[in-house]
Amino acid sequence: MPKDRPPSYKPAPEPPSDPVLRRRYDAIMSVLAQTQTVTAAAESLDMSRNHFQTILHRVIEAIIDAMTPKPAGRPAKPEREAALEAELHQVKSELAALQEHSAMINRMMGVVSSIASGREPLPRSRSRSKKTKKSEDPEPATTVHQVVTAMRDAKVPRKLCARMLGVSTATVARRLQPPAPPKRTDHTKLNELACQRVREIVRATHGLVGAQSLSKRCGIPRRAAAAIKKRELRELEYERKARCGTVSVLAPGIVRGFDAMHVACVEGKRFWLVAADATVPYRTSIVTVPVYDADHVIAALEADFDRHGPPLVVRLDRIACQRTPEVHQLLTRYQVLALHGPPRHPYYYGQLERQNREHRAWQGLLGDVTHEQLCEAAEAMRTALNALWARPTLDWCTAEEAWLRRPTIDFDRTDLHYEVTRRTEGLVNSGLKHLTAQRVAIETALTERGLLMINHGGWC
Repeated sequence: MPKDRPPSYKPAPEPPSDPVLRRRYDAIMSVLAQTQTVTAAAESLDMSRNHFQTILHRVIEAIIDAMTPKPAGRPAKPEREAALEAELHQVKSELAALQEHSAMINRMMGVVSSIASGREPLPRSRSRSKKTKKSEDPEPATTVHQVVTAMRDAKVPRKLCARMLGVSTATVARRLQPPAPPKRTDHTKLNELACQRVREIVRATHGLVGAQSLSKRCGIPRRAAAAIKKRELRELEYERKARCGTVSVLAPGIVRGFDAMHVACVEGKRFWLVAADATVPYRTSIVTVPVYDADHVIAALEADFDRHGPPLVVRLDRIACQRTPEVHQLLTRYQVLALHGPPRHPYYYGQLERQNREHRAWQGLLGDVTHEQLCEAAEAMRTALNALWARPTLDWCTAEEAWLRRPTIDFDRTDLHYEVTRRTEGLVNSGLKHLTAQRVAIETALTERGLLMINHGGWC
């Protein structure tokens, strides 16, 4: 059944019995009934018209408020009451936290007093003296594990426990861990033929085969197969590094690398054309261009050669815009040899590729920039990386300092070009491709003149 509610009917109020209030009541009712003007009602009550009109407006405001429908549902809780309830809840939470903290301190003080009184002595780090007789039975000292366990039972936090014992929280956590079970020793010997078979399969598949497949194939445990594979992969890596060689250029200014990397700006994709020396990490120029084509490559190379002097060899990519007849004419005019690396082998350009990682990290911090701001950032990056970064490989000198100390390169470029051309033609007649033959001819010519050194067995 519906719940009983008090009636919402409001009976008519009685007129005030006070004569003064009754006169005001009659005057206001006459004004509302439009039987008397506001001015006449104010004069009859001996008050100013503004004062009486203010009282009249309050009465009208009360009438409007009473006749306005109230919102449905239960009345909202007053703001003051809600604020007091929230404050009470916070005070109760803080009180509970303080009580828990106080109880924890009492428990901790109990444990500390037990240790301080000697009922729970701490272990001593020194070993037993050699003069101690075997017949003596010293009192066993309490271990750190026992002390930590006692504090854990007393619900002492790990940080306070570690601070009191003078150890780290990691040590306390390690002491609370249960002791590890003893390792089972497998005394069974693996079949040497099976192990040799595993090594052969790993080498034949270049390490792509999995341990589970080796286990099923050769009849040995999977863990043993994984261990053999790991050792064999390490040996393969040692053999690969022994076959590799490190290339050393005699002095700066002999070989110069040239490569491009794409960057983003507000106007769209742009390119940084980077030229850097192959001996020291000195960026000779970084040009921002909108299109990566032969015209911009020629302009960047020409400006770089005019500013820093042409090198003997420039190491170019195999992209089409760097192998056009116009680029070849530019290099012929400056008597610079074009060295193209092997296809799909970025390791050949390793130094400049590593520098591009630094360029990429710098560019990632720029955010949204315009083309002009990108050009300014490229020059600022080149200056900072050249003049501010002291490197251990340069005996803690900057790349700019090492570049300025470079010796003067005085070689007969015409004779060098003639020799490279002659050897290239001979290698092409032997069956090599033109770019490969030219690369081998350039490396041989530089090595014979002592400008290039290849050390085999290096780490590359």
